[in-house]
Order: sequence, then C-alpha cells, then structure tokens
Amino acid sequence: MSTSTIIRKEFDEFDKYHKNKYNLIFHVICGFCFMSSLFLLTNDLSLIMYTLLLFLTIGELKISVAIFIVLFTMVKLLKNYNFSTKTKLLSFLTFYFLPDLSHYLTNEPTMLNINDVTPLSAFTNIFYLLPFSITCLFKSS
Repeated sequence: MSTSTIIRKEFDEFDKYHKNKYNLIFHVICGFCFMSSLFLLTNDLSLIMYTLLLFLTIGELKISVAIFIVLFTMVKLLKNYNFSTKTKLLSFLTFYFLPDLSHYLTNEPTMLNINDVTPLSAFTNIFYLLPFSITCLFKSS
C-alpha cells in the first residue's frame, strides 16, 4: 500500500469524526500551536522537511504552503522569547491534547482510542492533524 493511500485512508477516518465547524477551528488553532512548539524543539530544517512531507503525501500545494508560512512566522516570533525546553515540551503536549476537549464541548465523537494507538496512528495524528483539520474546515464551509 502506498504512502498516499495510507494517508488518504487516515484522512477518511479523521473526516468521519470532524464535522463540527467550531471543533475544526479549535483543532486548527491548537494544531498551529503544538506544531510551533514542536518546531521550536527542533532545527529550522525540520519545518522545511515537514512542508515537503505534506506536499508529497497530500498533494495540496496551497495547504502545504499556508501551513509553512504560518508556522514559520509563529516559530520566528516565538524564538524571541527564549523558552526553556521544558516549557516548549509542555506547550506541545498541552496543545496536542486540547483538541480532545473540543470534541466533548461540541458533542462530537473523538476518534482517538488509547487501545487502538499504533506508531503509524500516533505519527499521523501528530503530523497530519493540522492539514486534515484545515481540509475538513474548508469542506464544511
């Protein structure tokens, strides 16, 4: 099975549980925050590699470039504050898990089940939550 097929299958699963516009907006905001925290923990090349990964696997140039521009700007601004590694990690974890709260607030079922977590599903949930959320948000508008 090709990488694009796997990502498409993951998106279809994600799409089933993400129909509420407010939930999706919250996911996008949290996605930008936790990905910014992640890229603060890594080097500048990782953001370029992430953008390339998105483009090659989802094939949406507009979404990949938009994500890159916003994340690049956020990371550049946040680097001025010299946060500790602990703060960056805590920020990543906080904003990564906050979208589950929005599922409860919007009465939308959550797709994450701790019993079903695999390395691939964890990877996909971290790196594709943002583009999947943006895609679903555009579909709902």
